[in-house]
Amino acid sequence: MAKIYQQLTVTISAKPIGALLSRLNELRSFSTATGVHDNGTGPGPIISRVIEDYGSKIPSECVLSASDFSPAMIEQVDNKKKEQVDADPESLWKRVETSVLDAQELKGIPDDSRSHVTAGWVYFMTPDPQKCLSESKRVLAKDGVLALSSWKGSQWLDVMSLVEEIRPETKAMEGIPKVWMETDGVKGELEKAGFRDVESAEVGVEMTLEEYGPFLDLLTTKMPHMIALTKDYSEEERQRLRNIMLAKVKEFAPTLPGTLHGTSIVAFGRK
Repeated sequence: MAKIYQQLTVTISAKPIGALLSRLNELRSFSTATGVHDNGTGPGPIISRVIEDYGSKIPSECVLSASDFSPAMIEQVDNKKKEQVDADPESLWKRVETSVLDAQELKGIPDDSRSHVTAGWVYFMTPDPQKCLSESKRVLAKDGVLALSSWKGSQWLDVMSLVEEIRPETKAMEGIPKVWMETDGVKGELEKAGFRDVESAEVGVEMTLEEYGPFLDLLTTKMPHMIALTKDYSEEERQRLRNIMLAKVKEFAPTLPGTLHGTSIVAFGRK
């Protein structure tokens, strides 16, 4: 199950992160970076790729920082930092400053102090995405660039949405504003926040599926969103859900190994 979780979280994000950082570097080269902040860093996949792919270009005076609302996520990033610095005392990781912060309120990060801000799959999950955009704009220096991502949809999200067939009153995707699931919608949100030269694009992603059972186990017993939606299900409801989920997965991937598809949205705006 650990391998499937890795695929569902880290592996499928690799391509969109690559596209996000490649275009960000074209819009504002990391060689000119004065400060890079990864907002809503999670376990640190984006700041890791910044260092791995562009670390050699980043000036020595550039500030590197990462924040997340969850102390547990920051602990993971700190552990990663320790591992990297222990392995290489000269690693760029030694300059990464971490903090527990709400993406909607970046306390302690000065105005106009960052040339680059990244945010992977986070703003649409907050109570007020516009506050996140406003804070990103506040900490960016003139001509600084924000790069963020969202989800348009995916076959694994479609499978999880089947909870609505068990209990029609359940809204599987409730809390994700529709505008953040549309390329033009995300572009419009950045423009509304006052960013200029805004652009957005879709990036296709794939997940290899080797077995049906462990994949369904992961979705129904390990994903926090699904656990919350099914916490008071009866055994009969759980079995019905699993049966229709299995049928849907087999529809998407009739043979094994198979492939599930999704689409991420990447967007950029300049202050």
